[in-house]
Amino acid sequence: MADNQNFCEKCGQYLNEGAAFCPSCGKRVPGRSPEQVEAEREEIRSVMSSRLQWAAIMMLVYSIPFLIIGIYISVSLDSLVNEMINNPSYESYMELIGLSESELRYVLQQCGILFIVSSVCGILSSLLCFKRRLFWVATVLCILSFLIGSTGFFALFMGLGAFWLLLSSKLAFTEYSDKLDEELSKIN
Repeated sequence: MADNQNFCEKCGQYLNEGAAFCPSCGKRVPGRSPEQVEAEREEIRSVMSSRLQWAAIMMLVYSIPFLIIGIYISVSLDSLVNEMINNPSYESYMELIGLSESELRYVLQQCGILFIVSSVCGILSSLLCFKRRLFWVATVLCILSFLIGSTGFFALFMGLGAFWLLLSSKLAFTEYSDKLDEELSKIN
């Protein structure tokens, strides 16, 4: 850094050697080498790519268990209903909430279906994130996944986290690569 660049041009704050931005006002330090500029661009690309991978991983973390639970409920529906109807500890609970055997069967069947649909949406969204294709489809599938399957805090937390990561890495999708290049070209 040249001697005239030891202080910020905007606020006068002392600048450390190699600083890209003023720590006080955030103004970009002029006179960086092309290598420094390209390194910053690559760092931004890397961060966006990493966020997209984390979004996909987070969706898989809650989608795969929901898929297993949904399949289990669907396959074991009769035995689950029989266990709940014939188990004395469940009997009083069933009377309390007022569900008949057919209503219980319907509720469990719907839960199983919703878990499976939620999981499929999450897995498809994850695949699109890994492939970096179809941002809006991946976003809608992510939203559907955590809204349909938000039976617990964990799923809702993971889904919202994945959604934020997905939105914040929009430019990492292939269809937005021109926009990313345009934005990165502004860095100098």
